[in-house]
Order: sequence, then C-alpha cells, then structure tokens
Amino acid sequence: MYIAKKTLWVFFFLMPLLILNTENVFANFTDDDIPEVTAKVARISFLRGDVQIRRAGSDDWERAVQNLPIVEGDEIATDANARLEIQFDTFRFLRLDENAYLTFTSLRDEGVAVSLPQGSLSVRILEFDEDSGFFEIDAPKTTIAVQRAGMYRVDTGNKDDAEIRVTLTNGGEARVYSENSGFMLRDGRSAKVYIAGDLTGEWDIDDASRYIDNFDKWALDRDSIIAKRLRDANYDKYYDRDFYGAEDLNENGEWIFSRDYGYVWRPYQNVISQYDNWSPYRYGHWRWLPVYGWTWVNDEAWGWATYHHGRWVYYDNYWVWSPYGQNRPRRSWWRPALVVITYTGNSICWYPLPYGYGYYDYNRRHRRNHSGGGNNNNNPTPTPTLTPAPGGDTGSVEFQMKDRRNGVPRTGIVVVDASEFGRGKRDYRIPTQMTANEVFSKVPDDTRSLPILPTFKELNGKVSPDILIQNTKTRKLDPQVKTGATERKSGTPLDEKLRELRVFGDRTPTPRTTERTSNSVETKNNSDTNSNTRGTGAVVRPQTPVTKQDSGNNNNVETSPTKTDSPVVRPRNETRNDSPQIYTPPVRREEPPRQERQPERRVETPQPRPEPRVESQPSPPRSEPKSEPKSEPKREESKPSPPPAERKGKP
Repeated sequence: MYIAKKTLWVFFFLMPLLILNTENVFANFTDDDIPEVTAKVARISFLRGDVQIRRAGSDDWERAVQNLPIVEGDEIATDANARLEIQFDTFRFLRLDENAYLTFTSLRDEGVAVSLPQGSLSVRILEFDEDSGFFEIDAPKTTIAVQRAGMYRVDTGNKDDAEIRVTLTNGGEARVYSENSGFMLRDGRSAKVYIAGDLTGEWDIDDASRYIDNFDKWALDRDSIIAKRLRDANYDKYYDRDFYGAEDLNENGEWIFSRDYGYVWRPYQNVISQYDNWSPYRYGHWRWLPVYGWTWVNDEAWGWATYHHGRWVYYDNYWVWSPYGQNRPRRSWWRPALVVITYTGNSICWYPLPYGYGYYDYNRRHRRNHSGGGNNNNNPTPTPTLTPAPGGDTGSVEFQMKDRRNGVPRTGIVVVDASEFGRGKRDYRIPTQMTANEVFSKVPDDTRSLPILPTFKELNGKVSPDILIQNTKTRKLDPQVKTGATERKSGTPLDEKLRELRVFGDRTPTPRTTERTSNSVETKNNSDTNSNTRGTGAVVRPQTPVTKQDSGNNNNVETSPTKTDSPVVRPRNETRNDSPQIYTPPVRREEPPRQERQPERRVETPQPRPEPRVESQPSPPRSEPKSEPKSEPKREESKPSPPPAERKGKP
C-alpha cells in the first residue's frame, strides 16, 4: 500500500513534465530566457532626402530608410537637403541636419555616446536620470556631457573651422570640455568654443535665442508631433516601456479585446488597403545587422514595435497584433524578426511566429559562425503592471497541439527564391496550398537543422541598388577629424574623468554644501572674525602650517592656523613635503642688504636737522648701561667678542 501511494505521488509530480515533453518546442523555447545577444537598438523614425549608412566593420555604404535599425558602431551621413530623426527610446531623440556625419560610439543600456565630426545635430531628451544612463556628444576636440532634460544643439561646421557652437534650450544643462579646459553651460545660453588657433580652449557665451534657424524650427515641429503621440500612447497599460515606437499605433489602428488573446491591436482597413493582399512581414525587406544577423525592415511607417515585439495572430478574419506571446517574459527583448523561416524546395518561406511558440532564433547558426560585438545585459527589469492576460485555457498545450499554426492562413506565408533572399528585390509571392501544407508541417524545433541562410558577404555585392550603393564616390562627408576632449572607450562615459582633469586638475573638489552650512553657523557665533564666513577655492587646498619662535630659544614650533592648538592634518599626497623647506628659503637671507639701503635713503633726506644731534652722539655710552640690565643681559653673555675689543682700546 505504501509503495502504491508513493508511486502515485511520483506520477503526480512528473505528469506536467510528461505533458510538456510531448512537443519539443515548448521545452526548448521560452520567452523568459535571456537572449544570447541583447545589444541595444535605435531606429530611424523619420527620414527625408538622401541618407546613407555604413555598418561597423564594413566598407560598403547602404541606403537608409525609415524604421531601419541602428546599432553601435554604425556611421550615418546626410546629403544636401536631407534630414533625419533617430529614436533611442520613448524619451530620447536625435536629429541630423543636411551635410552631417555621425558615428554611434556607444549605444547601450548604460548610456549613449555619439561623435559628430561635421554638420549639425539636435538632441531632445524628455526625461533624464544620470544614474540610469549617460548621454554624451563628441565634437571636434570637445565633449558635451548632458546633465538634465532639455534640447541640445551642436554645430561643428566644416573640418577647417576653428570653432564649434553648443546651444542649450528647454531646460538643458551640460558640461562642456575642451582639450585643456571645462565649464558649465546652462539653459538659454550658447557657447562658441575655440578648437584651433591662439584662443584654443577658450569660449564666448551668448544668448541662445540669437541662433534659432530653420533646423531648430523643424526640430520643434517634430517635438510637438511626438508629444501628441506620447499623450495618446498606452504605455504601462497594454505594453511596457521597452516597446518604444509603439506610440505610432494609435493613429493607425485600434485596441480591441479578444477572448483568446486579451487586448490586441488591429490596423485600420484604410491603412492597409493601399497594399495588395497585405499580411505581416510581406511588405519590407531583409537587412543584415552585424550583431543580430538578418533583420526585417518593414515598409509600414507604424510597424516598428509590431515587427520586433509580440505576435501577429489571424483572428476573426483579421490580422491583429498581441504585445506578448503566451509566455509573458520578465523583460520584453528586442528581436530582429518574430517569424518562422524554413526551406521548401528551392524557396525560402516565412510566416509570423504563432502565439504559442517561443522566439524562433533563425539567426543562431550565423551568430555562432560570424560572431559580432554587442553588450549582454543579464539583469532583467521587473515587469510592470499591465492589462491581465486573456482568459480561458487557449494558452494550454492542448490548445496549441490542436492547431500548431494558430490559424495562420495560406496568404500569411511569404515565399521567395533562395537565390534572391536578402537581395532586396521584393519579388515575394503567396505559396500554393500544397507548399503551404509542407511549410506548416515543419514545426520550429531547435533539435532539427535550422535553415542555412547566406550572410551578407556571401551575396558578393549582388544586392538591389535600393539597399547597396553600387558606385560609392569619394565622400566629402567622411572627414578625418578627431572628436572628443580625450580618447573614449566604448561603453564608458567621459564626464567624471574630464571633470577631474580639466576642471579640478586631478584634485578633490571642495564640498561646498557642508562648508556653507558650517560657515553660516560660524558667522552667527563669531561676528568679529571674517576668515571662516565663506568657503573659498574650487578644490581642497592642503593646509599650510604656521611656525612660532620661542623667545627663550630659536626653535620653530609648528601649529595649526586655526584658533585651537590641534595638530595640522595634511592630505596623503602632501605628507612627503617637509615644512622647514618652506619657512627657511634662501630668499630671506638675501634681504639684509636691501634693509641697509633703506636707512641710507632716510638719512639723506633729514641732513640739515641732524647737526645738533651729531653733538649728542657721545650719549650712547650713557644709554648703554641703562639698557643693559633691563633688556639685553642675555645678549652680552652670549657674545664673547666685546671684552677683547675693550682691552685693545685701553692701552
């Protein structure tokens, strides 16, 4: 009986594991796992004119398009009459003017650093917390470290210009560093920093309102558009803050409640009617990112969040988007695309990743063979409180096994010739029913062989001119200009380092707050003394000892400059200096000859008066006996020379 009960308990605990193992996909893929690559990604949220991009480690220039992902190490160049906006998250936007050149030196969760050797940029920061991430701009021989939310404009001009300009508005505050100095620039001010010539390192401050131009007006127009979208967004309601770009959804669709998936977003019919047989992941193209591999770039202006987060589901004869899959992750990680990719004959097919499946990493084989840089964040953020998960048991294993594709129709599959994948020619087609059945029969499973997709280099440059610029001319926007006040290491800020070197000279800054409070108390209690009424100095200066000479002997006694007799406390870096070297300099030994000249000049001026006084000169012997017993008995005893002199005078 005991053995039977024990067997039942073991069966009870092992039953869930047996159910999960009926389908390998559920055991191998979970959204709760931290991805192998978690590099931060920005996006091009607005583009006008000719803009080109060069990926890290590549010599090829590609054409930039809207919703193109940006990663660390990318370089961007704008042509004449072009303008560009880059979104980092829901609070930070960067805009480029025409004929500008920008490099993303650091693009991580720890902070952002960009380099602008040429042109003009404007950075808009709606919220800023220096503890959560830095934002710094490297200009020619200059570094600007953002301190508060606001708008920051930097104009570097051409490579031969001897000065740059930094302008702050809308509450901005920044520290500006050159190669030999540093200063604080505040809201409403504009600084011209000299980077060459005799005035190198100096700056002139002026009113920021004098330098407003059309680029500023365009940036303000973009601010008003984004502010309206953020007011109408549903952050922390339907999705969390990791879904930056989701503020574009409200103007292009509506949120509805579904029994099977909870709240989902459905695009308006007039928004997708301009596309023929629209379905997710059909209108766009594949781009190669050095860190992630093949990444989907959608044509829809509103689709950034929907193609890199959540799941597309065919529900009630409509395509709807759920911000999350069945398994809610601890953090919503950015994905290059949420699709299932498979081979069928000589074709490559893909369709939206079903709701019940974990992330299908079709780039895993390429990332192992062609590893790239990127930062890994192993500290997931807690999940905010959002709308409850959908009701019912539709997320159970039984439901998913009943319909493995979650109702994806045949028109939801995209087919392209294997030889054309990644070339951007967009000759995508809908498969036949036989091909669709074969595609759906291949369940995404990590134990099976993944499709072998070519890398970008393996395409041998045979890419559409819409992506790759075939005849790259010598770019005038590729200046060899040194940016930054000092050498920068990727992923680390320069603010504190430059503040210590350029402002405080590698010395400890004065704790002004404590000094002011203590000095205010001293001024109330000691109204007669003014030495401690106000703190002085930008750094902690080592205290100078004071010496007292004893009247009985000539020994120097070192005391504290304060009122009390407490000993002097020196900083550690000053203990090696000896005080006698300070108070017995050779300069004072040369002073007696200067003192002899002074009485001679004083005697020359009163010459007519001293004649009667000359007659009284024999009086010194009378005055000597009076002064000897009173003040100088010790001097006669210490000097043995006077007695031999008197003996010589008597004979």
